[in-house]
Amino acid sequence: MSGRVRAAVLSAGAWSRSSHLPALVADPRVDLVAVSSPAAEQVGEIAAEFGVPRAETDWRTALAETEPEIVVVSSPPVAHEEQVVAALEAGAHVLVEKPFALESGAARRMHEAAVSADRALLIGFGWSAAPAFVTARRLVEEGEIGELEHLMNHLAVNTRALLGGATDGGWGGTAASTPSTYTDRRVSGGGAAAVSMSHQLGLVSWITGERFDDVTAMLYPQRADIELHVVAAASFSSCAGSAALSCASTHPYLARPQWHLAMYGSAGQLWVDSVRDEVRLVRADGTVVDLPPEQSSGVYDAGAPTKALIECAFGAPAPEGMASELGLHVVETTDALYRSAEVGGPVQVGAVG
Repeated sequence: MSGRVRAAVLSAGAWSRSSHLPALVADPRVDLVAVSSPAAEQVGEIAAEFGVPRAETDWRTALAETEPEIVVVSSPPVAHEEQVVAALEAGAHVLVEKPFALESGAARRMHEAAVSADRALLIGFGWSAAPAFVTARRLVEEGEIGELEHLMNHLAVNTRALLGGATDGGWGGTAASTPSTYTDRRVSGGGAAAVSMSHQLGLVSWITGERFDDVTAMLYPQRADIELHVVAAASFSSCAGSAALSCASTHPYLARPQWHLAMYGSAGQLWVDSVRDEVRLVRADGTVVDLPPEQSSGVYDAGAPTKALIECAFGAPAPEGMASELGLHVVETTDALYRSAEVGGPVQVGAVG
């Protein structure tokens, strides 16, 4: 690898304009060579805004004629597999947004394509870069929790309007997302479980180092194509611990996502509050440790996955918290979660699809 890397963004939209593209143009090592979108007027505006020399309505042309070394796939989930596999086979390291795939078969094929091509495939699980959660993972690795016995995680995100086809709540900056990206299950893969809880599933698995074994879930509204709220109970595959997960879609208001994570183990307990920027460790002997502000921040860096992709082009390994193996597990768990809501009981992760 030379001192510079060629980058392209396929199917750029509102989220790319507020996250991927700013991170790419901010890195002096990156030459942003192409951007695509099926909307001709929009892709022209994006190219002009970020100084991209090539604007294409056909992503295949953008990929084939500019030969990028890193590619961001920002299309709706229904289009991920075709674009991701093509980019990997063209020799690029790839970042794809979440939900990773509509179902686990597609996720598995993308993961296997990355392994076959010997290229990094990253999923947009950017919360694994937030200082509070980096701290939580470190404390687990250092044995401060001991054997995990129980975990509780709640996430509330300003997505109620987004899932209903209205404003995206500001996620895309001044631009608006295409409604079907979030309101058509055939395009999006589902509602809160696919869009928001996928972040939870990936983050909990990464922090604990565990994988989910089975899940029992309830959705609200029941039997709706696009659900607003999710509650799930889960077990882990390699420890006796249990997990209680909930995800809520709030009304639009100016607040960042609300994460509350509690872990209880044989050696201690841990509490993370992203709204208060708080990480508190309580050891078994009653010692209380409040981690310093720089280790407790719950602020989200929307550009973190893109920055990680750039580093992969220069030889860094895919971060575990964004890797396609984790993404595959998240989709398998999401499939099991939706199936559980249908049958009204526990479903084994990996048994669906």
